[in-house]
Amino acid sequence: MKNNYTAGPKRIIEEQDWKLRNSCLKLAELNLNFESIIEIIEEINQAKNEIDFLYLILDKSFNLIPEADYGKIVINKEESAYFLEKVYRKDDIFINGEKFYEKSGQKYSTDIIFKSQKENKKLTINLKVNNDFLGAVVLYLGTESSKIFSARSIKMVSILEKIASSYLTTKRYQRLEEKFKEEIILSLTNLLGLHDQYTAGHNQKVAKLSRKLAKRMGLNREEIKKTYWTGILHDFGKTLIPASILNKKGPLTTKEFSEIKKHPELAYKTLKDSAELKNIAKYILHHHEHWDGSGYPAGLAGEEIPLISQIVSVADAWDAMTSDRSYRKALRKEEAVKRIINNRGKQFSPFVVDVFRDNIS
Repeated sequence: MKNNYTAGPKRIIEEQDWKLRNSCLKLAELNLNFESIIEIIEEINQAKNEIDFLYLILDKSFNLIPEADYGKIVINKEESAYFLEKVYRKDDIFINGEKFYEKSGQKYSTDIIFKSQKENKKLTINLKVNNDFLGAVVLYLGTESSKIFSARSIKMVSILEKIASSYLTTKRYQRLEEKFKEEIILSLTNLLGLHDQYTAGHNQKVAKLSRKLAKRMGLNREEIKKTYWTGILHDFGKTLIPASILNKKGPLTTKEFSEIKKHPELAYKTLKDSAELKNIAKYILHHHEHWDGSGYPAGLAGEEIPLISQIVSVADAWDAMTSDRSYRKALRKEEAVKRIINNRGKQFSPFVVDVFRDNIS
């Protein structure tokens, strides 16, 4: 009797100890899952595009869904599914989505994402915005595996889908908002084309060349964007210059040229208080400064001139020289290149001229 009496409490203690340990393990697992979800949320904004976002979801999924042995990234193009990358083993080291990924151009029906002969062997994290299927992250069990996906892992798919949907929806509306703003600004610059018949399309050409040079010079994404918009709006101040001066056939008088030289300052005063455009106003202000200090409006020299202004200065001069003007015909491209190179270190930044020379076609 004594042994049975002591065995009872001991068994109860062991059972309680097991339950406590099991609860601790579940709590630790829950905490790990929570940390992984927080990491996804924190890293979302670092994703440069939707493909980067898919890599992030795939990488974090192996922490949240431990049964998974393999994964694939799938994108939807023209109503067909493309396996963007081949199998990714969760034991591989994840290095910028490159080292352990082999590009795949295989095309499949989108049904392959949703249907499988072995449904219990895969989980699909579908990425949708307003019922538009954009892609998926598909997780697999190994072909020889005896594991199954737990109910918790299946629930985790739902959580990941909601996070992904929120991110992609937000990004889509951000792009729409940016597109709307871009169309408004381009509409404003079109006013200059009506005002100054010889510069119609000039702003867009300057902006595109400026962006190309900025990329070749290794500027970051935000700086490239600012360079582009500086190019678009660099002549905006000319909308406040009389059209009779801008479209005059023949040489300008000293007074008329003085009026035209006011356009960087006029643009700056107009744009500096704009929430959207104030960050580029100073670059517009200084796009007619010269490397040797002989430019306007402030007479800045060398590195005193903002880099974006230096870039736009070269692009502006190039397009002006290779386009017809009221007072002259366009120069041949060879002659225009020669003039820019000859003004290296005088009117233009030596570095920008070197990049221009190496990249102009």
